Amino acid sequence: LGSGDVTNDAVLELNTGGDFTNAISGSGQVVKSGDETLTLSGANSYTGGTLISGGTLIASNVEALGTGDVTDNAVLELNTGGDFDNAISGSGQVEKSGDETLTLSGANSYTGGTLISSGTLVANDVNALGTGDVTDNAVLELNTGGTFDNAISGSGQVVKSGDETLTLSGSNTYTGGTTIN
Repeated sequence: LGSGDVTNDAVLELNTGGDFTNAISGSGQVVKSGDETLTLSGANSYTGGTLISGGTLIASNVEALGTGDVTDNAVLELNTGGDFDNAISGSGQVEKSGDETLTLSGANSYTGGTLISSGTLVANDVNALGTGDVTDNAVLELNTGGTFDNAISGSGQVVKSGDETLTLSGSNTYTGGTTIN
């Protein structure tokens, strides 16, 4: 696709790996297919959503996936900080990497679990981490109220922040301790 900006008003399928730095705009959908790992690093403004059907899609910018919903049926790695407002569904896993703090604010429905490998992942909604188990090897901050059913494992810390009452009802085995702010 060269090095210029991409205006996508249909479907842009990326069946490749590497680092895609081109800015993507338009009303079309972006599809990540194939088994390779692809990094989107641009501040993208496309609105048609993102489908991850194979491999790993790394977003190294909080705006890398545009403004549409994300259907994750493989691996979505968020190696960035900031507020990620896109709704996430599908059967795939979400991984938080990188040293920054990332906030998920939406009620997400993905089922493949969450892996926090570094940095801090903040959940501002009791359903922000979908319905799968959470492997926390860094910091999971729950800034919400309600009942959190996801099982939490790993060597990381869990932080409860905010004024709301939160109930942890999963079978938890994490070892990094709990802080209530």
